[in-house]
Amino acid sequence: MEQHRDLLVAVLEKVQATPGQLTRILRQHPLPDGNILSKSQVLKGYAQLCEQEGQSPDPELVYRLRVKPTRTISGVAPVTVLTEPFPCPGECIFCPEVERMPKSYLPDEPGAMRAAAHEFDPHAQTASRVATMAELGHSVDKVELLILGGTWSCYPEEYQEWFVRRCLDALNETESGSLEEAQRLNESSAHRNVGLVVETRPDRITPEEVHRLRWLGVTKVQLGVQSLDDTILAHNRRGHAVADTHRALRLLRLAGFKIAVHWMPNLLGATPESDLEDFCRLWDDPPLRPD
Repeated sequence: MEQHRDLLVAVLEKVQATPGQLTRILRQHPLPDGNILSKSQVLKGYAQLCEQEGQSPDPELVYRLRVKPTRTISGVAPVTVLTEPFPCPGECIFCPEVERMPKSYLPDEPGAMRAAAHEFDPHAQTASRVATMAELGHSVDKVELLILGGTWSCYPEEYQEWFVRRCLDALNETESGSLEEAQRLNESSAHRNVGLVVETRPDRITPEEVHRLRWLGVTKVQLGVQSLDDTILAHNRRGHAVADTHRALRLLRLAGFKIAVHWMPNLLGATPESDLEDFCRLWDDPPLRPD
């Protein structure tokens, strides 16, 4: 950015004077080749200017320059990583199966594209995403890890432990010899893991699985309920019943997990009327109601 220092200073002065007009200001100050500076380039350039002049960045200006500021509006930075492709015992007719992708994920999804670029390595995915969010002006001192990629409970236990440990190693910016060590190091890390999310099926939730999820550090479970009608579940070869959903939700709540429910309209055998009834039941029935 040094060669465009004057242009950058002009942009920053205009942004300070006219909040909410960043895109228009960038278009009014094109580069010599006709292109315009990106928000991330302006943000990075501003950080370099502050460092050169020995000044602290203006928090208000950083907020105006931040890319997608609502992403961390809660104070927590969401970092999504994907597990490597692995067979799922489910035979759901609606679930896409794409070569070199975890089941139910498509290669053109942003998270899947990032994961594939890093060969599904948990450390590389986490480190890259944290660095990117920091460059875009987001605070990354508190991180929620979202581990996606299919039914987490179907992966080998050794892989699960390794995957979580390597994510934490990336946050800690150091290597660890065990999951317990990585968790302990993260207690004083610059990037604290304040939430760990996995996704699984109702029929995979048992007392033993709940205990293991707690040991891994999981705080939220995304549960693939899909429908609250046994007939619809059977038509779509889901492989579990509504009773399994009730049992899974009860076990997870007793263990203190936050719960996100995946529900799908327009499944085989459903109608707009039955979908509306099903959706209302999800919220009207207290034992079912997700967080």
